[in-house]
Amino acid sequence: MWLVGAVVLPAMVAGLPVLLLGGVGLLAVAALACTVLLVVFLAVLIHGTAPASVLGATGGRRAAWVALVLGFGTILWRLGWALTDEIGAGISGRPGLTALVGGVPFVLVAGVLQRQARWRFAAVAAFVGLAATGLVALRTSGPDELTLRLAYTPGLDRDTTFVVEVPGYRPSDDAYGGRLGTGDFLPEDPDDVPPVRQVTVVAYRSVDPDPVCGWDVVDSHLGGECVREPGGLVYRRAVQQHGYQVRHGDGAIVVSGTYGVDRELLRHAARTLRPASAALQDARDVFVADVPGYRGQPMGPPPGMSYEPADHMSGPRSVVLTLTAVRANVNAPCFQVRCTPEGGGLTYVRAEATHAYVLRRGAVDVQVTGGMAVDRALLRRAVLAARPATDEELLRALPPPPPDGPLDRLRTWLRAHP
Repeated sequence: MWLVGAVVLPAMVAGLPVLLLGGVGLLAVAALACTVLLVVFLAVLIHGTAPASVLGATGGRRAAWVALVLGFGTILWRLGWALTDEIGAGISGRPGLTALVGGVPFVLVAGVLQRQARWRFAAVAAFVGLAATGLVALRTSGPDELTLRLAYTPGLDRDTTFVVEVPGYRPSDDAYGGRLGTGDFLPEDPDDVPPVRQVTVVAYRSVDPDPVCGWDVVDSHLGGECVREPGGLVYRRAVQQHGYQVRHGDGAIVVSGTYGVDRELLRHAARTLRPASAALQDARDVFVADVPGYRGQPMGPPPGMSYEPADHMSGPRSVVLTLTAVRANVNAPCFQVRCTPEGGGLTYVRAEATHAYVLRRGAVDVQVTGGMAVDRALLRRAVLAARPATDEELLRALPPPPPDGPLDRLRTWLRAHP
């Protein structure tokens, strides 16, 4: 029985590459011939040792013995090689060990079918011991779980993965647990987020009759309520915006804003409409307006003007707080922005719409950036409190890699159920 797995099967596997050169037909004939020879060999073996087996009395029982030994022996033989290769035992690369270990599965299957109870017990005990040893070795083999997850997460640098907990803020991704996080943070209280304030001025070339308002702008996003005001202004509301329509020749100009913009401001803008300078004109007319406290810039399509608050106190962008960490670069934090060093590797950075603190920690620049509504002192406390993520936090946050084959799935399961 030992010769079947130690010599016969390895010889058959080694001969496969040679047989493949002769084509699929030759390979099929050779495989059939080898299978017949194995069955004949096992049949002769059980015929000569029938009294030793619980299945050796009749012809049918002998055939069952041959099928069980050949089938289960081959399965265990294949699983054994896969397992030893997976754990890096190095058996398959050493002919002596291959011959010694290769016959064990067939001997164990034949031992389980022995008539004497002590041999059956010995075979079962040996199988359980080898299986338990292999599972333990599989569980401890290969890279540790954190290394696997880091390798599976593209673009993640272990040395630049920092986390922080910011009082009054919640992370956009709570994968690290609780209020701890990285990337973007928003206020816990939604009322602390300022409304979005934006004004747009767009000229349209045609209008349609409207039973409510008398006329309506084609393609305009304003509609619904219609209120006529002096000076030819028409006030209208929509789901997300409100504003004024002003007739201009055969078309109309629409001054609209989000609901964070006061109606009086939109009315003032509509009354101060005038053609833009030649530099801003497009194939269609572009008009500008006086919007106190706002800065305008061209937009499109459709071509027009967009106005946003000059103080940048508008919407979530003004209160968002962002933690990032990158490999240190001498000039990177202060490129095209104003920097104020405060000592100890700490630098205050002021841009047009954001401000930030950068802390040099060895070879890493840790930066906490906030909108203009974020208190400077809060940014400072947050960057000083930021720290590298622990192994436990990374294991919680990073997704597990997809299993690479049955043994890898088994290893993952064993690690999850120690």
